[in-house]
Amino acid sequence: MASENPTVLFQARPSEGLAPISPSLCEGRETWPLVHALAATLNEPDILPSLAEVLGTHLGAGACLLLCHYPDQGLTYTCWRQGVAPASYQLGDAASGSALDRQRRVAVELIQQTVDQAAGKARLSWQKGLAGLLRNEGGTPAWLRTIAHCTAIAVDGAGFQGAMLLLGAGGLSVEPTAQANLASIGAIAFHQHYLQGQAQRHTEQLRYLNYLKEDFLSTLNHELRTPLTSMMLAIRMLRRPDLTPERSAMYLDILEQQCTREINLVNDLLMLQTLESKPPAEVRQSTDLGQLLADLANQYQEQFHQTQLTLALQLPSRPVLLATDPGRLTKVLEELIGNARKYSTPNTVVNLALVDNRAENGRVILQVSNLGAAIETDDLPHIFDKFRRGSNATKDGIAGTGTGLALARGLVEQLGGTIRVSSQPIDAQHWQTCFTLEFEHYGKSIHNS
Repeated sequence: MASENPTVLFQARPSEGLAPISPSLCEGRETWPLVHALAATLNEPDILPSLAEVLGTHLGAGACLLLCHYPDQGLTYTCWRQGVAPASYQLGDAASGSALDRQRRVAVELIQQTVDQAAGKARLSWQKGLAGLLRNEGGTPAWLRTIAHCTAIAVDGAGFQGAMLLLGAGGLSVEPTAQANLASIGAIAFHQHYLQGQAQRHTEQLRYLNYLKEDFLSTLNHELRTPLTSMMLAIRMLRRPDLTPERSAMYLDILEQQCTREINLVNDLLMLQTLESKPPAEVRQSTDLGQLLADLANQYQEQFHQTQLTLALQLPSRPVLLATDPGRLTKVLEELIGNARKYSTPNTVVNLALVDNRAENGRVILQVSNLGAAIETDDLPHIFDKFRRGSNATKDGIAGTGTGLALARGLVEQLGGTIRVSSQPIDAQHWQTCFTLEFEHYGKSIHNS
């Protein structure tokens, strides 16, 4: 038979000398409304604001603050006070010394002090901490100056730490058993908030991957159909009986050019797949980088001239030898040079430079830089992602599949080097985009297979 009196989950009692904040909370049989209210918050889509409001309202606090530090997600704090709707804030990484960085550090310190206080190691300096956390441009909020008491409950979960701060003008004493139960509810709420955040990020990532897939398929469809259409038209023209030898040669050239374009596209896609599935056998040979860059510059001069661009070559006075795979390095440089040609403003200069820093840091640096539109801030961290095309490329209708830079990065990493990109303003109209390759100098060893 069930007990006539239900089990008490927790109870709160006012400090001595103070009137009870809520008489019903002093009697175990009346705590169930609060228990049910707290349990109901666990089903809310935005769980922490609801939890803060329920805790503050039912326990008669003037304000309730929830802090939780997730190592992989930053820090979340939620604030509720009487008469004001609760709100949550995310404090991620910020520039050192900035207001956001100071606020995050204060919040982390408050959590740590609460945990230490629960373990009997320290005393919580909540006044100073809250003043730093809640400080705005006008200084410390006026309502915070009326707070004279803080009951701090540590929440220690799997992979995170948190604190629940109950603030009021008068004291509110929560028994140890009640604190433990509140901490358990807080741990569930913080963990659920974490899972909700994870689910939201996964949903956004899935949406972004679907966007990339659709964009890639659309681009690939265009890149495949355009050469095929040109080839089909050339074949039809070659079938005409009245075709002159000159025009026949022209259509054969079109067929050859478009077929080469199609083969190169397929080869790039296959090479990109191969880079991820299995590394090729390592074959290095002593390569004169200056001669390699000079040959590439001569190869591309006519194409640059046709697009009203200049390809400038900058080489050191002495030869620079690097033990590498010249075929793969040439492929990387071809991708970067072709990329610079597509995105450069007409009548500007594309620089192909070799810097010999062996004496200083033992590294060889190659750079390809051009002047044109800026790489958008949102695009810069993803510039080497597969099938990712910058917003300017899509907006300006620049041909491409988003495989070139991903392929370049994969090849550079196979060669033991690094690749990075920068985009800096030069004047009101132009930004300089610079791709930098760095390789360790391997001396004059010639074949290493």
